[in-house]
Formats: sequence, structure tokens, C-alpha cells
Amino acid sequence: MSEIKSSLTVAEEISVQFSQVASGFLAVNEVIDTAERTTVSGNTNAKNSLASLHNRAQRLSNALTRDGNNIHSVAKEFSAIDQKIKNSFELSPYSSSLGGGKS
Repeated sequence: MSEIKSSLTVAEEISVQFSQVASGFLAVNEVIDTAERTTVSGNTNAKNSLASLHNRAQRLSNALTRDGNNIHSVAKEFSAIDQKIKNSFELSPYSSSLGGGKS
């Protein structure tokens, strides 16, 4: 009988990687600093661009965190379903442990 298996470990690793990337975006955002005392004509545009960049990086970080959590959650659900299916095969009249099926 073929083995039913889902890889919760792989899903957890991917979820962790998503979280690390999200943290990386937040870390980059933290180092953005604006010059408050200058009056260069492009300073306002630069501030607006940095604020927009910060906002987008924050949204991307949130999306990566959410998606990583979703991957882990779905993997846990698949693992539970796989276990139920495995258990039903083991109790099946065609199970090799009950004398049915092939070994």
C-alpha cells in the first residue's frame, strides 16, 4: 500500500522563510531617515516618496506574514486530513493487516 504523507515540516520551514522576508522589509523600513532641516526644492518629493515606500513595504510585509501563516494553517489541515485517510485505510477491509489487499 502506498504511503499517505503530507509534509508539515516543509510548510513550517516555508512559513518561517516568509516571516524572515517580512522582517527584512520592516528592517529596511526602519533605516529610512529624512532630512528635516533642509529646504532643497526636491526635499518634499523625497519625503513623499520615502513615505510611500515605507507604506508599501509595510503592506508587503503584512501580506507575507499573513500568507506564511496561511501556508502553515493549510498544511496543518492537510496533515490532519491525511491522518484521517490513513487511519481509514488501516481499518479498511482491504487493509493488508486484516488479510486483504497486497503487502
